Amino acid sequence: MKERFSHIILIALAVMLSSSLSATHNRAGEITYKQTGPLTIEMTIITYTKASSVAADRDSLDVFWGDGTHQQVRRDNSRTRFEPNDIKINYYIASHTYPGVATYTISFIDPNRIGGILNVNYPNSIDIPFFLSTTFTLLDPQFQGYNNSAILLQPPIDIGCVNKVFIHNPNAYDPDGDSLAFELAVPLQDINTPVPGYKYPDQVGVSSGNDISINSRTGEVIWDSPKLQGEYNIAIRIKEYRNGRLINVILRDMQILIKACDNDPPTITSEDELCVVAGENIIIPVQVNDPNPRQKVRLSATGGAFSVQHPAILNGPVFFTNPPFNATITWQTNCNHISDQYYQIVLRAVDNFYSDSTGLATLKTIRIKVVGPAPKNLTSEAVGSQVQLRWDAPYSCEQTDNNYFQGFSVWRKIASTVYEQDTCSPGLTSGPYTKISFKTQNLDGDHYTYFDNTAEKGKTYCYRVQAEFAQLTATGNPFNKVESLASNETCITLSRDLPIITKVSVQKTDDINGEIHLRWTKPLADQLDTLQNPGPYTYIIERSTDGVIYSSIHEVQHQYFGEVTDTNYIDVGLNTVAVRYFYKVQLKTGNQNVFYAEPASSVFLTIRPTDKQNNLSWTYETPWANTQYKIYKQDNAGQFILIGTSDLPEFTDKNLSNDSTYCYKVETIGTFGIQNIEDPIINFSQVVCQQPIDNVPSCPVDIKVVNICDRLTGDVNTDDLYNTITWSNPDDLCPNQSGDIDKFILYYAETIDDELKKIQEIPASSSLLSVHYPKNGLLGCYAISSVDFAGNESDLSAIVCVDNCPYYELPNTFTPNGDGHNDFFTPRRSIFIAAVDFKVYNQWGNLVFETKDPKINWDGKTLGGRMLNDGTYYYTCRVFEQRVTGLVETEKPLSGFIHLIKN
Repeated sequence: MKERFSHIILIALAVMLSSSLSATHNRAGEITYKQTGPLTIEMTIITYTKASSVAADRDSLDVFWGDGTHQQVRRDNSRTRFEPNDIKINYYIASHTYPGVATYTISFIDPNRIGGILNVNYPNSIDIPFFLSTTFTLLDPQFQGYNNSAILLQPPIDIGCVNKVFIHNPNAYDPDGDSLAFELAVPLQDINTPVPGYKYPDQVGVSSGNDISINSRTGEVIWDSPKLQGEYNIAIRIKEYRNGRLINVILRDMQILIKACDNDPPTITSEDELCVVAGENIIIPVQVNDPNPRQKVRLSATGGAFSVQHPAILNGPVFFTNPPFNATITWQTNCNHISDQYYQIVLRAVDNFYSDSTGLATLKTIRIKVVGPAPKNLTSEAVGSQVQLRWDAPYSCEQTDNNYFQGFSVWRKIASTVYEQDTCSPGLTSGPYTKISFKTQNLDGDHYTYFDNTAEKGKTYCYRVQAEFAQLTATGNPFNKVESLASNETCITLSRDLPIITKVSVQKTDDINGEIHLRWTKPLADQLDTLQNPGPYTYIIERSTDGVIYSSIHEVQHQYFGEVTDTNYIDVGLNTVAVRYFYKVQLKTGNQNVFYAEPASSVFLTIRPTDKQNNLSWTYETPWANTQYKIYKQDNAGQFILIGTSDLPEFTDKNLSNDSTYCYKVETIGTFGIQNIEDPIINFSQVVCQQPIDNVPSCPVDIKVVNICDRLTGDVNTDDLYNTITWSNPDDLCPNQSGDIDKFILYYAETIDDELKKIQEIPASSSLLSVHYPKNGLLGCYAISSVDFAGNESDLSAIVCVDNCPYYELPNTFTPNGDGHNDFFTPRRSIFIAAVDFKVYNQWGNLVFETKDPKINWDGKTLGGRMLNDGTYYYTCRVFEQRVTGLVETEKPLSGFIHLIKN
C-alpha cells in the first residue's frame, strides 16, 4: 500500500510538470487516402498547427494503421505552408498494405491542442490530446472496385465575427462518385473518447440567437451567430456510401476563430442548384458585393467541378478588387461528367478587413448535376407476335472514358400514363415501368433495335429506353451505376383481335337501383381473321364484385362480323353505393374460339372526414391509364359544380363546416394512347356524401422544466425540491384550432427507461404551468399533451428530462474527541449524492478506512475499530449521483488531506 500511495503522489507531480512544460500546438486536421492497389493505400494526414509553437513542432507522427501495426511517418517538408493568424500546414504521407479485405481505422494522437479553446475543457484545452481518425472499408476489387476517400477542398480553419452569421463548408468531393453525408460531432482525444468539457459552440455564451447546424447533404455549417470572441473547435463527420452501404467515415477536427470586429462579410449572389444534360455549356453569373465601404474583396472557388478533366472555370478578378463586381463560372460539360451525385462548387468571397491578405469571408454553395441525354426517336412496330423497338444511333454519349457507357435498358408498362421526367432525378427505376432488358446495344444500320417477344396480343404496351453508365472494376464489373434521362414513350397494341373495354361509368348512385354504363370496341376485322373465326359472333358480358369470380349477365349475337353492333350496355339493379363492380367482355366465334377483353372496374370513391375538411380518394382497375381527375361537389340547388382537379387519385376539400353534409363525385379522364380507340376515356364514380368531424388533435406543445438547479446558491431545503413545468399555448402553434382546447395532461417517469404515466390534468382555463414534487430529489422526465372539447388528445410533447444537481464538499479537519462537537468526519455539503467510494490512507499508503455511505460518518477509527493517532491522512473519493439514466459517477474524483486532531 505504501507503493500505491507513493504512486498517487508521483502522478500528481507528473500532471503539474506536464502542464508547465507542454507547448500549445494542434488547431485542426484530417486524414484522407487514395487506394493504389487491391490492398494498398496512400494516406495523407494534414494538420494545422500553431506556427509559433516551435517546441511542439512534429517532424513525424506515429500513425496507427488499424491492423495492429503502427509507423512513424515523417513530414513532407516540401509541402509545408505558413498562413496568416499563426498557422502552419503540415503534410504526412505514407503507403501501407493491409493483410486482407476488411474495415480499418487509421488514427493518430498528439498530446496537445492549442490553449484557450472556449468549448474544449476551458481554460485547459492545452492539456487535451488531439486525435484524428478515418475508418474505411477495403472492398473486393474484382466486383466492387477501389474505394478512395473523399477529398476535402476547403481548409478546416475559418474566421468569423461576434454577432455575425458564420458559414463554412468542407467542400467534400468523392472521386469515385459515392454519395456523402455530413454531421456535427464531438472532437475526440482518443478512439471513441470525446474530449472532456466539450460544448457545442452555440452552448457558449448567450443561448438566444445562437445556433449552429450543418446541412447533411452539402456539409454547409451555419452558426447564427457567435456571441463570444475566441477560438472554438468542432468536428465534422463525413460519411461515404456506396449502393446504400457505409464504406468510409472521415472525422475532421476544425477550428473557428471568432473576433470582435465591426465588419460585415461580403455577399455572393448566384444559382443554388441546377441540373444539365451532358454536352451543355454552363454559364453561371456571379455577383459579389460588400456592405462595408472602402474594403476590397477577393473571389475564389473550389469543388468537384474544378477537379475533373475538362473542369469548370471561374472567370473574374483574381486579386482583391473594389466591389461590386461580376464573375462567371463556365463549364463545358461532356459525357465523362455524367454522375448521379451533384458536383459541388463553393464560392468564397473574403474582404481585406484585417490585412491585405485576409479578412472576413462568406461562402456560397452551388450544386450541379450532369445527367445523361435521353435516347432519341423511339418507335414501336408489331412484327408477327413480337414488338420491335427502334431508336437513333449513334447515341451521343456512347463514347466515354473507361467504358463508362454500358448500353441501354428497355422498360415497359401496360397502358400509357403521364410520366414527367425530372432532370435532377433521371431514370425509370422509381417510375411506373418495369425493366425487361438490362443491357442491349444491337445495331441495325443507323438505329438501335430491340425485339420484345413476351408481349401478349390484345394488350397495350408502352415503352421507354434509357442509357446506362457505370464505373468498372479492374475485371470489368460495374459499380456506381447511373441512369440517363428516358426516351420518349411509344405505345402499341399487338394484334387487335379481341374486344377492348373503354367505359365503366356510374350513371346512378343507389343501394338497390344503381346503374353503370359499360362500353367496348369491336376487334379489327383484318386482325381477327374472320375466315379462321367464322360467325355467329356472340358478345358475352361478365360481372364481378371482387375481380376474381365473374358471372355472365348479358349476351348479344350477330351472324356476320360486319353487322352493326351496339357496344353499349347499361347494367341496372346495382348497389353502387357500397360496391365497386368489375366487368369482362368476351367474343365467342362460331368455331367456339373465345377472345377476352382485359377487365375494367368502376371508379369507387371513398371519403375520410376530418376537422372542417373531407379527404377524398378513389380506386379503379382499368387497362387504360387515367391521367387527370375532376372533382365535383353538389351545391344547394342539387347541381354538381367543378371544385378542383388533381393528377393523383386524391383530393382534399377544405374550409368546411362540421355541421353540414357535402356530396361529391369524381370524373376520370384517361387514354389507351393508341389509334382508333376512344380518346379521351371518360368515367364517373358514384356519389358519396359526408359530414366533416372534429377528429384532429391540436399540435404538440413545447415544454420547459426548471428547478432549483437553475439558480443554485447556498443550501437546499426540502421545500425547494420541486420542478416547475411550463408549456406553450397550442393556439399559438395551430391558429386554425384556436379556442378548441379543454385540458392538458401531464405525464411523468422517474427514469428515461420507465413508462410515462399520467400524473395530473390541468384545465385549459388555468395557467400554462404546473408544479411537481418528485419522490427522489428532482430527477425525472416530463411530457404533456392537450385534449380538445371533442376528446382528441394530441401527440405528446418532446420528453424533457431533468437530473439532480449534485454537489459534494468535504472538510479538511475534524476532532473525534467525544466532546459532541465535530466528532465525525462528514460532508460540509451533500446534495443529490447517491453513493461514494471514500477511502483514507495513512502516510505509508495503507488503507485505514473506507465507506460507500455519502454521509461518511467517520469517527477516526480504523476498519478494525482502533482509534488513529493525530496526524494528516490522505483520502480519495469517487462520487456517484442518481440520474434519469441510472447511477453515474461525477466528472472528477475528489482527493485531499484530512487533519485528524483529538487534542
